[in-house]
Amino acid sequence: MKIAYIMYPGACYLGAGDGQKMQAEIWLKELERKGHQVDRINPWGHYDWKSYDVIHVFGFGLWNYDMIHWGSGINSNFVFSPIIDTNMPMWKYRLATYFGCSKLRLYTQNYALRRLKPDIKLFFARSEYEANYLHHGYGIEKNKIAIVPLSYRETNYDPTVKKEPFCLFAGTMTQPRKNVPRLIEAAKKYGFPLKLVGNTGNTESEAHLRALVNNVPGIEILGFVSDDELSSLYNRAKVFALPSINEGVGLVALEAALCGCNIVITSLGGPKEYYEKGTVELVNPYNIDNIGKAVLKALEDTTAQPQLRNTIIKKYNVSACVDKLIGYYQQIHT
Repeated sequence: MKIAYIMYPGACYLGAGDGQKMQAEIWLKELERKGHQVDRINPWGHYDWKSYDVIHVFGFGLWNYDMIHWGSGINSNFVFSPIIDTNMPMWKYRLATYFGCSKLRLYTQNYALRRLKPDIKLFFARSEYEANYLHHGYGIEKNKIAIVPLSYRETNYDPTVKKEPFCLFAGTMTQPRKNVPRLIEAAKKYGFPLKLVGNTGNTESEAHLRALVNNVPGIEILGFVSDDELSSLYNRAKVFALPSINEGVGLVALEAALCGCNIVITSLGGPKEYYEKGTVELVNPYNIDNIGKAVLKALEDTTAQPQLRNTIIKKYNVSACVDKLIGYYQQIHT
């Protein structure tokens, strides 16, 4: 098949750590390995839109309304991964999709997506949780929603590396939904070592993070690290924590689990669907004590692994997940 991938504009400044870009890259490389042609659409390029078997759009916003509505008149094989990371009550979310008026050209992104329903053949969700927002929030028919789990990236797992008693976080520290300030407070209150990896934002936001740490021994802000350094941290860390206020999947937690980490993860949203009951510590992300006690428990736990790692390898390997994706692509192409 010949496939076009269109990424939302914000991915250009959020970098390689952006989850939506990461998801698309994982699928794209595996599709190419399986013999399909995948073009990364560049605004400066020129394309024969009729030549594509599938046009896959990632990330929603006002930017894609005109593009999809116009483009579907040339090639009707548009599919969409809107990436919905929210804990908003469903009734509020549904109400927000009606805020707009096409005759007056007044659009919100939720309203625009509701209007795009006829122009999109298939919507992709990463979890049942996300699929429910598509169905109940936007009124999309269930037969137009496909669930394809997000697959992990290959990690440099080294079982010979001895685990060290510290908790690791990886992600964009400045995003409020990642809940890093509460994780820092939990580390301070319960005295566990914590290493923070990822984007610290601008000078002001990094200074704010360092002020929260306040030079407490054992809490380190490492910022961006190389892939090799991240693999080393995954292999050494006893615990990986992702106590997000909202999260779609939490790919970094899957990667950490593959490297033998015990996982502390938010009880909200879709991430918990990726783990068998009892193999991870689920936490209320608004409760510092809950986070702190869960990390301490995970630091002592010797039962979660290697069952956790083996389950993830079986269910979320890239070949199996992309085979599901290809099956859906073929359905709309034929």
